[in-house]
Amino acid sequence: MKSGSIDVSKLKGRGKSLYVAVSQSGFSNKDAAERALYKENTFYTHVKQEFLDFKIMARYAKAIKHDFSIQYPEILSFQPDNSVEQAEKESKAYLDLQRKYTALLEKNQLMIERNAEKYAELENKHNALLAKYNSLKNNEKK
Repeated sequence: MKSGSIDVSKLKGRGKSLYVAVSQSGFSNKDAAERALYKENTFYTHVKQEFLDFKIMARYAKAIKHDFSIQYPEILSFQPDNSVEQAEKESKAYLDLQRKYTALLEKNQLMIERNAEKYAELENKHNALLAKYNSLKNNEKK
C-alpha cells in the first residue's frame, strides 16, 4: 500500500468515521489534516485507529466543519465550541453584553446632554480668564 492510498474495507470505528467525513467534506486528506494542524501522514495513522481519541476527532471536526456528535455524542465534551448549547450560551452572553453596552451609551449621552450647558459656561469662563491673563501678561511687559 503506497502512502495516501487507503483500503477502506479495513477501516473500523472512529477512524473509518473520520475517513468518511473527510471524504465527504470536499477537502483533500492533506488539506483536512493541515487544517486540523496535523501532517498528511498523521491523518493516515488516525484513520487506521478504531478507537481514535475524541480530542483528535474534535480537531478534525472543527477543521472540516463536521458534526461527529450524531455518531459519538460523547465527543461534545471535547468540542464545546461546536455544541448547540455552547453556541446558545455564547449568543445569550453576547446579547447581554450588547444590552449593557447600549445602556451605558445611553447614560453617557444623557450625561453629555445634561452637562453641555455647564460645560459651555465653564468654557466661556476659561476663555475669559485666559484673555484676562494674556492682557495682564502683556501689560507687565510694557
